[in-house]
Amino acid sequence: MDEMPASNQTFSPWEAELTVTTDLYFDATWEDGIIPKLCEKGAVQGFARIYQPAVYVLLSLLGVMGNGLVLLTHARYRQAHSVTDVCLLHLAVSDLLLLLTLPFAVAGLLQGWLMGTGSCQALQGLYALNFYSGFLFLTFISIDRYVAITRAPLAYRLRPRAKRYGWLAAGLAWLFSALLALPQFVYSQTELHQGLQLCRVVFPKSISKAARGATNLAQVVLGFVVPFLVMASCYTAIAHTLLTTRTCPRYKALRVILALVLVFVGLQLPHSLMVLLDTADLLGHREMSCAQSRSKDLALVITSGLAYLRCCLNPVLYAFVGERFQRELWLLASDAGCVGQAQDGCPACSSSSRRGSLSTCQEVV
Repeated sequence: MDEMPASNQTFSPWEAELTVTTDLYFDATWEDGIIPKLCEKGAVQGFARIYQPAVYVLLSLLGVMGNGLVLLTHARYRQAHSVTDVCLLHLAVSDLLLLLTLPFAVAGLLQGWLMGTGSCQALQGLYALNFYSGFLFLTFISIDRYVAITRAPLAYRLRPRAKRYGWLAAGLAWLFSALLALPQFVYSQTELHQGLQLCRVVFPKSISKAARGATNLAQVVLGFVVPFLVMASCYTAIAHTLLTTRTCPRYKALRVILALVLVFVGLQLPHSLMVLLDTADLLGHREMSCAQSRSKDLALVITSGLAYLRCCLNPVLYAFVGERFQRELWLLASDAGCVGQAQDGCPACSSSSRRGSLSTCQEVV
């Protein structure tokens, strides 16, 4: 009797396509108690071939525009003076690089991987590196805002060294993310699957199941549980402080805080739950019917697209809603209209108009 194959699903967009390109899958149900029946997954495969390319390409375009604007405004009008400033800059870089890997996943889905093992390792590793670093930057931003709002005396004492702490936090985030991404850099390779070359992570057989389960668990813990707990704790304390501060436009700030948490939970929780369920199936040999298997694969495909949407919304939630970024975007548009005009003939281009300061409430958004 053939053994039912373990799931190959992980958080990587290349791995997400591997399960759904498997047309036949051994079901956990039995006919006559002897022969397992085959489960047809052509419908899931067909849906994935339409849904994933459309969503990945659209999100890549939107994400490049949004995160590109954040980087441009930072380069032209701002010097980082806090941990949040530095982490917002690195978050934009991280989200931008992650989204730029998605078109390569689309190409691999449609025509197979044609660029060799070296590029497969580089792109899989780059994806994992930016996946983990993005969540770490969100965590540091939440902690810095907590200190700035609820521990104002401490924040004031740390202000002269805030920029240094910001770059230290960013360096630690990149270093820790690089360590977590090592399996993708080392074990990614091209592999023939149903006549199609795929770029995927192939662990040694002796550790394959444990390593893949650990990778999935790392995604759930570091990609949802830890950031959510930190965000929930920090923003709850911030909200309490704002409610007791009469000098702040508190309701606007509270709406932004609520949006930050709800968007993160709404977009990341579904995919994290599906990955956790898939990991339980992988490690626990849980039997499932053909319909359950198809439903799980379909849910993984759909929720992965929702999770990537967060990278497009980060610039909106963490940057553009702030008054300072709104001024900088206006200056950017004004400067674009000043091309070819004399500096003194275009007041919006003057250096004095590029300066602004943040109040405590504005630091929240």
